Amino acid sequence: MAFNKFITSDSDLVTTHQATRAGFFSIALEKNRVSDPYVKTALSFKTMVNGVKSPNDLLNIPAIRPFLIAASGLSDKSLNYLDEDDRTAAIKELIDKFLKPAGQDFIDEVVYRYLLIKGDSVGGTMRNRIGAIGEEKLIRCILSNLSVQGITYDWCDGSPTYRWQRQPQNDAGLEQSIKALHWKNSNGERVLAFDMTIPLVGKNVDICLFSSDVAGYDKGRIKNHPDKGLMFGELKSGIDPAGADEHWKTGNTALQRIRNSFGDANYSIQTSFVGAAIEKSMAIEIYDQLVDGTLSNASNLHDVNQLNEYCNWVVSI
Repeated sequence: MAFNKFITSDSDLVTTHQATRAGFFSIALEKNRVSDPYVKTALSFKTMVNGVKSPNDLLNIPAIRPFLIAASGLSDKSLNYLDEDDRTAAIKELIDKFLKPAGQDFIDEVVYRYLLIKGDSVGGTMRNRIGAIGEEKLIRCILSNLSVQGITYDWCDGSPTYRWQRQPQNDAGLEQSIKALHWKNSNGERVLAFDMTIPLVGKNVDICLFSSDVAGYDKGRIKNHPDKGLMFGELKSGIDPAGADEHWKTGNTALQRIRNSFGDANYSIQTSFVGAAIEKSMAIEIYDQLVDGTLSNASNLHDVNQLNEYCNWVVSI
């Protein structure tokens, strides 16, 4: 079989209980990391208001006004439409309706409400971070495969600067900054870009491999040259088994759209799928597509052997 040698049956693709458990732990740790600045801010607030006797006195401390505004429930976006009087009114509502009824615990009440409000921000950040974590894991694996083969690379930090830089001596943590990679293999020069809206497809594509040099990338404008496309893939980083089938349906629909769009324009490309949460039913569909050639390659994001084989394939195309 031409695809991933570590996938010999559909069961090989299924995410194990251990991988699911590790994935949830990883997200929990990241959530704590993302929320830590808010906790530290709340502790700083408590220090600054130490000795304050009544909720109304909080209005007389200008330094904590931004904290009180946040605790009142006003979002950063809403502040663009509100003047200082509006903001003061919101703080007074907080004081009258929630802090005064809390009695001597009014300071803790402010802290709780601040953290509760900021919890929404953490949730939004984490939805973005889960996708980013998966992409970073994939990029790190590609960098490792390039290193094993002694292939040097250039990397681009993306918009707005689109700076191309040579491979550093130590690339630890570089996967967090990379938006595109360039290297040479026996088939020519390659540029791998992430999260590009491909005009021919009309949708965002997670993994985009082109036949191009650095100049041809042209600040991402290579997406306007379908003749340069070699392989396009979908990456689904969510680890929750409950959402696995929906992720595959979305990814599969996107991949079919890609194949149809390029095929209708008489361009030959390959497609691939990488998923973190892969359940039995979708594993069967993915494997069947690998066998019949609909999918060129695939990998479970949490299977080290599969992911390395997939990345080695990407590097060699």
